[in-house]
Amino acid sequence: MNTQLRIGKTYRSQLLYVVLLPAFFAGFCFLYDPFGMKDYYQVGGMSFGFHFLMLACILLAILALTRLVFSALYKHIPFKWWHYVVWCIGETFVFACFMAMYTTLFYAGQYNYFVVLSRSFKFAYLILIYPYLFLCMMQVILNKDADLNAEPAETLVKFYDEHKRLKLTIDPSAIICIQADANYIILRYMDADRIKEFMLRASMKSVEHTVEGHGLVRCHRSYFVNPRYVKMLSKNREGMITAELLHPEVASIPVSKQFYQKLSELL
Repeated sequence: MNTQLRIGKTYRSQLLYVVLLPAFFAGFCFLYDPFGMKDYYQVGGMSFGFHFLMLACILLAILALTRLVFSALYKHIPFKWWHYVVWCIGETFVFACFMAMYTTLFYAGQYNYFVVLSRSFKFAYLILIYPYLFLCMMQVILNKDADLNAEPAETLVKFYDEHKRLKLTIDPSAIICIQADANYIILRYMDADRIKEFMLRASMKSVEHTVEGHGLVRCHRSYFVNPRYVKMLSKNREGMITAELLHPEVASIPVSKQFYQKLSELL
């Protein structure tokens, strides 16, 4: 539930929800008459079929709007699965409210709105849970299939100099930290039981994407660090934060306030 949501970000990819859910709602009510809905909607001189069709149109209009908003937000906000579940619950809630308004209108004041609303919640949630679960399960299956068929990631990290020449290939788990030094970067890493250094003419910016993709995190304008080698974070009286490493041979490295939260969560 707390994993990153991976579904289509375009509005076109959301049209399946906009079309399928209203179609399922109308078809399910016609075929199975859940909770005696056919008798309940023999009101206003109209057949239950008319009411089911109108309710399906209301649901379609709601989903057309909510999915437009969702696709716009999803392009900029990293949704997790539990966020998406809350969103789907909210869509059903909005539909239940409009369903109650529509029903109250045709009952011409015979029932209080809130009495009808409680029954509308029952109708909406217990019917729409099936297509929502089906579509979510299909998306999970598609994500798993994509993961299984994805090409394996590089297990070693490669460092190139400013002329794009390969200079070092190393297991990322061996890297302790990377430090900027003028036009160079200094890699400190484990080789068997010894700590070694490798100086490379390159910028921090040029290696940022590569090292962050292999588990290192930025902790300062001039440092990347491997969280597995951080022993503790400490703050002095002046408020300066430093990361003490597991190997005393490597000096403590500074941690900027803007990176402190992210690093502390990884320890």
